Amino acid sequence: MGELKREVRAFLKGADLLLLFLGVCAVVFGSVVISSAARAGQTRAVASFLKTQLIGAAIGVVLFIAISAVSLDLLAKFWKWILGFNLLLLLLLATPFRAEEGGNMSWVYLPGIPFGIQPAEIVKVTFTLLLAAQVFRFREKPSGILPVGGYVAHLLLMLGLIYVLSKDVGVALIYIPAFSFVLLAAGVKLRWFALGGIAVTAASPLLWRMLSPRLQARILIVFNPMLDPEDVGWQGLTSMRMIGGGGLTGQGLYNGEITQTGQMFGQHNDFIFAALGEELGFIGCLGCILLLTVIILRCLWIARRAKNGMGSMVCCGVAGILIFQTFLNIAMCLGVAPVIGITLPFFSYGGSSIMASFAALGLVSSVKRHPERTWRDV
Repeated sequence: MGELKREVRAFLKGADLLLLFLGVCAVVFGSVVISSAARAGQTRAVASFLKTQLIGAAIGVVLFIAISAVSLDLLAKFWKWILGFNLLLLLLLATPFRAEEGGNMSWVYLPGIPFGIQPAEIVKVTFTLLLAAQVFRFREKPSGILPVGGYVAHLLLMLGLIYVLSKDVGVALIYIPAFSFVLLAAGVKLRWFALGGIAVTAASPLLWRMLSPRLQARILIVFNPMLDPEDVGWQGLTSMRMIGGGGLTGQGLYNGEITQTGQMFGQHNDFIFAALGEELGFIGCLGCILLLTVIILRCLWIARRAKNGMGSMVCCGVAGILIFQTFLNIAMCLGVAPVIGITLPFFSYGGSSIMASFAALGLVSSVKRHPERTWRDV
C-alpha cells in the first residue's frame, strides 16, 4: 500500500495534469455537441454514441496515466516490438474484420470490442515515438543521406500500407506533419524539406491519377464550390450554411435548423465543428479553437523545456498532429479544404480518435515527468 501511495504521489507531482484536464474538458465539450448532433437522422440512439465516446475517453485517460508513468527511453528500447505492433495493427485492414464507414475501408471490428477501431489513428501515436527514436539514433548527424533515407522509407511504409489497405487519404495525411515536426525538432536541414517538396511536385501528376474520381472532384470543389452542388459539393456547402447560420451566439443547443433535421452526414464526427457553429455560434467555435490551441501550446511549451532531444521531438510530433488535424478539419468545414475523413481532436465522435489523442498527450506528459532521462542508451 505504501508503494502504491508513493507511485500516486509521484504521478500527481510529475505528470502534466493540466494537459489531462484540458483534454477532458475538450471531450466533455465535444460530447455535449455530439448529444445534439446525434439526435436526428441517425440509426443509433444518442445514448449509444455517448457510451462509445465516454468508453473511449475512459480508456484514453488510462492510457495517458500508463504512458506518463513510463519513461519514453524505456519504451524506445522496444522499438522492434513497437514496429511489429504498428505493422500488425495496420494489417488487420487486410482481414475479414475490416469494415467500411463513411466511404473508407479503414475500420476494424474485433469480437468483444463494442466499437470499431481505426488502426491508422492509433498507429500515428506509436509512429511518432518510433520515428523520434529512429532520428535520435543518428543525433550526431541527423541530416546525412542514409539517415534521411531511412526516415523517408519509414514514412512511405506507413503511408503505403494505409493507402493500399484502406484508401483513407485523410488519416494518411496526418503522418506527414508528425514526420515533419519531428525532423524539424531534430535539426534536420531545411534543404531536405525543399527537396521533398520538389519531389512531391514532380510526382503530383502520378499522385493525382492515383486518387479516386470522387476525391479528385472534392479537391476541385474547393476552387469552384458550385461545380457539383447536389453531390460532391453538397457537404461543404451545407457546412458553410450551418456555420454561417449560427451567427454570434448560435441558434441554441438542440435547436440547429440543419443539425436537428439530420441533413448533414457526419455532423457528429468529421463535421462536428459545423454543428457546433450552427448551434453555439461564433462564441462556441472560438471556445473550441481556444481550447485546442492551449493544448497545442502546452505541448510546444513542454517540448521547449525538455532536457533531451528525443523528448522535444516527441512533443513536437504530437503538436504537429494536433495542429494539422485541427486546421484541416476546420478548413474543411469552412469550405477552404477538400472534404476528407479527418476528425477534430477530442471533439469528433470516435473511440479510436479519443484514445489516440489521450495516448499522444500521455507521451508529452511522460517527457515532463521524466526530465532526468538522458536518452543515451536508446
